[in-house]
Amino acid sequence: MPDLGFEREALTLLEELLALPEAEREARLAEQAEGRPDLQTRVAAMLEADRANSLRTGMAMDQSGEEIPPERIGAYRIVERVGRGGMGSVYRGERATGDFAHVAAIKIIKPGLLSEALVERFVRERQLLAGLSHPHIAQLYDGGETEGGSPYFVMEYVDGLPLLQWAEDNALGRTARQKLFGDIVGAVAFAHRNLVVHRDLTPSNVLVTKHGVVKLIDFGIAKPASAEEPEPEPGSASIGSLSLTPGYAAPERMTSSAVTTAADVYSLGKLLEKLLPPGPADRELATIIARATAEDPAARYQTADALGADVAAWRDGFPVAAMPGGPRYVARKFVARHRAPVAIAAAALLLLIGALGITVHAYGRAESARRAEAARFEELRDLARYMLFELNGRLERVAGNTQARATLADRAQRYLSSLAASSGASEELRHEAAQGFIALARAQGVPTQPNLGQVENARRNLATATRMLRALDGPAAATAPDLVEALAGTAMIEAHGDADIEAAIVTMTEADKALASVSEDDRGPRWHAARRRLRHGQLELAVLGQKPDELLRLAGLLEREIGEWPVGQQRSREAELDRAMALYSRALHGYFTDELAPAVAALHRSEAMFVALDRALPNDPVTLYALMWNSYLGFGTSTGLPGAEDDVQHFLDLAIRTNDRLVAIEANDHSLRTFGANLRQSQSQALSAQGQHARAIVEQRAALALLRDPPGTEPRSNTLNRLVTAHVTMGNIARAAGDRALACDSYRAARARMNELERRKELLGQVASHTESLEANLARCAAGEPASAMAVFE
Repeated sequence: MPDLGFEREALTLLEELLALPEAEREARLAEQAEGRPDLQTRVAAMLEADRANSLRTGMAMDQSGEEIPPERIGAYRIVERVGRGGMGSVYRGERATGDFAHVAAIKIIKPGLLSEALVERFVRERQLLAGLSHPHIAQLYDGGETEGGSPYFVMEYVDGLPLLQWAEDNALGRTARQKLFGDIVGAVAFAHRNLVVHRDLTPSNVLVTKHGVVKLIDFGIAKPASAEEPEPEPGSASIGSLSLTPGYAAPERMTSSAVTTAADVYSLGKLLEKLLPPGPADRELATIIARATAEDPAARYQTADALGADVAAWRDGFPVAAMPGGPRYVARKFVARHRAPVAIAAAALLLLIGALGITVHAYGRAESARRAEAARFEELRDLARYMLFELNGRLERVAGNTQARATLADRAQRYLSSLAASSGASEELRHEAAQGFIALARAQGVPTQPNLGQVENARRNLATATRMLRALDGPAAATAPDLVEALAGTAMIEAHGDADIEAAIVTMTEADKALASVSEDDRGPRWHAARRRLRHGQLELAVLGQKPDELLRLAGLLEREIGEWPVGQQRSREAELDRAMALYSRALHGYFTDELAPAVAALHRSEAMFVALDRALPNDPVTLYALMWNSYLGFGTSTGLPGAEDDVQHFLDLAIRTNDRLVAIEANDHSLRTFGANLRQSQSQALSAQGQHARAIVEQRAALALLRDPPGTEPRSNTLNRLVTAHVTMGNIARAAGDRALACDSYRAARARMNELERRKELLGQVASHTESLEANLARCAAGEPASAMAVFE
């Protein structure tokens, strides 16, 4: 077996030498490999191979072995050769049938280069590559064999320059370079989702047209994800050797024939490093590149999308997932994005601290001193109100700052509560303190919106707010909207956190009565906003209780009540969101009543409305939540509809992508991560059932990653129970794939988490039902039995 450490050391030295002028390489090699004849011999051979161009593809020119091309291939007349590489030559061809004009690039593999097994594999892969229809991937049109038996590809002709040359020639700034890289990542991610790994992502294989459009070429050497290379015949080159470019190829390519998407992630990291070299101050960019190009594939980004998301986060000033630092780092990024509001808030906090001390002291003085300090008391109150309501309200719609917003609300709430508890505090001040508890609870843990998962803290604060609001003597028009919000939030915790639908219905009924207690003449914008929250909560309970007729009734109310809003709000973003929610609710009715075809049609329409809202205000968590659930319902509905396989995959893919965006926005939202894990597990099980085991394993690994709690935290019992099921699912997939090692590792991991749950006495009955089959399979693993002998869990 090759020495992996030695091969990596040789590859690292080769990369260093390739960066030097050729005349300096020999001396540098002798210097670096002094006393290491084995290393010097290995690197010298690799340099010689590079000179002979046996390790490069793309448009690299090769002067050896002149080939005489045929005059015509298929419907195309060969016009001229435009490039040569280790695999063969690329020609420009023009359609010669006279039916229409068309120019294509035709790549012909060198005669005798491939064994019969490799030729057969090329034929299989042509069909796979022909399905890659993407604006940033050169399209494969056709393929076949010449009369001499050489495989050929007919591809889209790209009139462009290699990536780095185009960037330099056009003096591109960093913003334009980031845009190019984003397009590249999007194309690679699309290929990965279609089970294709490029394997040779280099600047020469990324062309940019004169209009600035990125095109990935040379997918002719791509292969299915996780496929194995056939053994090369003696004296012949393998496809692996023809698709490895020093400086861009992942280290494992030197010693392993297994191909995974991690190899492309490595190459993308190297491309990023060349396209956007990080300066001394670009610590985040350097960290992104380091993670993408980690030697260990498991330490890299799990997907190209994840790499692209981190680059986008760095570009836009949001926290980068690859960066260490925890809450302090997230807080620094928040401050950098919102310097002016944070500066105001910081000044307000300092003033609050000083002012509170002054105020408390002043109340112990004589009556004349109290009058003098009354004005300062009001200033302190105004500052707290600004932080808790105006500033917090603005930041609530800004993606990725739930933690910072909760901290801000908590600090301001403490001051308001202190003032409200002081002797002689006004009714209005106690009302504001109750509103503050509601704002804090929303950020802490009210379900169906971005939160930190602190459900019990949210429950306590909502109970406090409810108690304070009920004790107020003011008019119902003033207190009812806030009481409705506190009760609706409590009902959502009861329904989702406690799974107690009956308790939630009682709470929501109380909220409805509070709203109805306001006379029609006193129903202003705050009352309409509270009724909107009430309807959303009622719809949620109708879904959880599976009440289709109630869904239909509430959807009609939601649509009709928009017409009762103030005129200026009837075409607002909230109105459009509610119209889409009503359509989504009607689709839910169809799902529950088995009217699946009209339900799927309605979900496509509501999806279009949510997508339009997302385009108008990208990354609004409220819209993304709605889009994610709309897609998930579409997945479930179309699954039961014959002939709707395309809809099933469309909705599931969109649900996963939207969940990924939400997790990137708020990585601390445990419920989002759990939901994302469920989505990916659905994807993995469907893929495994279709026989696509390699891709199923990738998806299930992503599901497991989402379920794991952050390092250093005590695993939650519900997380451990879900992890048992997820590991069992991975074991089933591995069993179907014939991967005994992975199956046994998965069953052992499931058993370890069951042990922890049994120790805590928190093992759920449904999870405990796996015990007998799990023990049987672990015994088969210990006995060395094959995967096929293992039991399948239900």
